[in-house]
Amino acid sequence: MKSRFAITAAATLAAGCANPLSLVSAPTLKLSVYGGELQMQQYRGDTTRVLTRQGFDDPNGFAGLEVVIAGDNMATYTFTAADFARVQEPEFRVPRNGQAMVTARIVQDGRTVAEVSESWELASRIQWTIDVERTPWPAGNGIPENLDHPECMWFWCHKVWRSAIAEDVANYPDEALWVTLYRYRPGECADVC
Repeated sequence: MKSRFAITAAATLAAGCANPLSLVSAPTLKLSVYGGELQMQQYRGDTTRVLTRQGFDDPNGFAGLEVVIAGDNMATYTFTAADFARVQEPEFRVPRNGQAMVTARIVQDGRTVAEVSESWELASRIQWTIDVERTPWPAGNGIPENLDHPECMWFWCHKVWRSAIAEDVANYPDEALWVTLYRYRPGECADVC
């Protein structure tokens, strides 16, 4: 019986799929916020490029960024631009089940100019990542067909949410605060299996 399990495990590993022998730690959540500038295509099929402003010390970028993570049976974590300037990808454990909530907001000149506040269901053996961006579209998920109801377009994307930046402080038309939630099960296939 042991040799059959070992052969099955070896065959699965050779095929490049899930590793049944991998030890999975408690679920974690990582926040990923890029604090620099990027040149990005503004619209699908358009050659126009815009300069995204996501600097943690830029008042027209992420200087006023705040991200709050809370949920059932977990502590509340609050991160500001100053926190992300020190550690761009904080990571912490989350429960194996229950609801989790993310609230991301940008404050400029004392007022909230964009805010996303959404929740999702946690699951055991899942590693979560939340990407926060101030861009025309989420760089890690592709250009959505519908800005009002964006859909996941890339591996492990679970949810994607958008809040338009207030028009009077936007750096370019359709600038938005994007929050993309990714879920990954360790040992899961990365591509074709």
